[in-house]
Amino acid sequence: MNNFIQKLADSKFMHWLEDFSLKISSMPSFSALSNGMGGAMGFIMVGAVIQVISVMGTTFFGLETTSQLYQILQVPYTFTMGILAFFLAFNVARAYAKNLKMKNEVMIGLSSIVYFFLVACPIQTATLADGTTTIQALNVADMGGTSMFVALVVAFGSVRIHKFVVDHNWVIKMPDSIPEGILASFNAIVPIAVNILVWYGLSTVLTIATAGQLTLAKLIIYVLSIPVNYLVSTPGMFVVVALICFLWFFGIHGTGVVFTVIMVPMFMAYQNNAQLAAAGQELVYNPVFLFSAVSIIGGTGNTLPLVCLGLNSKSEQIKTISRASLIPNIFNINEPVIFGYPIMYNAILFIPYLLNVVVVTLLYYLALTSGIIGMPQVLILTTLPILMGPFMSSLDWRNVVFSALMFPIVTLIWLPFFKIYERQCIENEQAAELEA
Repeated sequence: MNNFIQKLADSKFMHWLEDFSLKISSMPSFSALSNGMGGAMGFIMVGAVIQVISVMGTTFFGLETTSQLYQILQVPYTFTMGILAFFLAFNVARAYAKNLKMKNEVMIGLSSIVYFFLVACPIQTATLADGTTTIQALNVADMGGTSMFVALVVAFGSVRIHKFVVDHNWVIKMPDSIPEGILASFNAIVPIAVNILVWYGLSTVLTIATAGQLTLAKLIIYVLSIPVNYLVSTPGMFVVVALICFLWFFGIHGTGVVFTVIMVPMFMAYQNNAQLAAAGQELVYNPVFLFSAVSIIGGTGNTLPLVCLGLNSKSEQIKTISRASLIPNIFNINEPVIFGYPIMYNAILFIPYLLNVVVVTLLYYLALTSGIIGMPQVLILTTLPILMGPFMSSLDWRNVVFSALMFPIVTLIWLPFFKIYERQCIENEQAAELEA
């Protein structure tokens, strides 16, 4: 088995896969997406805290969703998590322009917000109850999770249009004596005008042609949702969690690679449940929630039971690595286990590493869909100790109990393979002592 794994690791396919992963992670667009999402982390975390306070108020203290206090709490949430697509339109465009070595990336990011407004949430006119007063306003509801795909398409597309215009020198010529700030503003006039023509023009033509039945924003969401829906279906998520483990086994950061692909539908799923919770309605299941099963009791691969088994191992190697890995693993930091035991390229440990994740994912799916545990509603994107994460994301004590129950189940899956590996390590250590 080890010979087979070694041959697979040295195969052309695995070298291609590793090179492909590195190329993907170094692509300007891939990096811009990661950095753009990361740049909104502060707003996400603040929104999550406000959401936790609001839900705990309604759950434990009888706070009504129609009360003035609840509505006051929801205002800062609306202007953080509630307009996440707005932040992404700026952040991703700015990061992408910077990666492409373009000048004035902040201005390009700000311009992307304008194009996003034109496509996703144009100004709406409404007449007040008195029948005489009319107001014009942006619909904040169109800046949240449902428009994240639109924000990303507009961000990437507008930067490319801007770069095309600049690269072809379609700019207003100004003397070199003009101050740099003024020169940059004039150089941006044509790229901004072209972008507005493209985005607003396409949006207007499509709306008129379909008598308002289809907008550019709806078209973008529909087209992108087709492949994404297959990926984040329930069967698709089983493939996703298995792929994460498979990539880690070969030393590739599977969690980082896969999460970047599914982060947008994940944000949308959590925000949808957050909005349902705010309205006092029943939360809904989304297959993307199964992503949590990959590290529900320790780091990726649910490795805390393995570490605990190793604390009393008769192998000095396993015992030393386990002691060093315990605290990081409690906080879902898994690299010491992956590279220390190691699990990477270790055929014996890879079997339970993959198997337990599939089993936990299946149990998690059954528990969610049967109502045994609560649906997630708060997106937590920071490292929390085990058991705290399941509670913070769902605000339901049953999820904590479920996570705790996974410990003995996962331990039983790890145990026979751990014993085999432990015996090998002890034999190697004894052989090394004899040679010394």
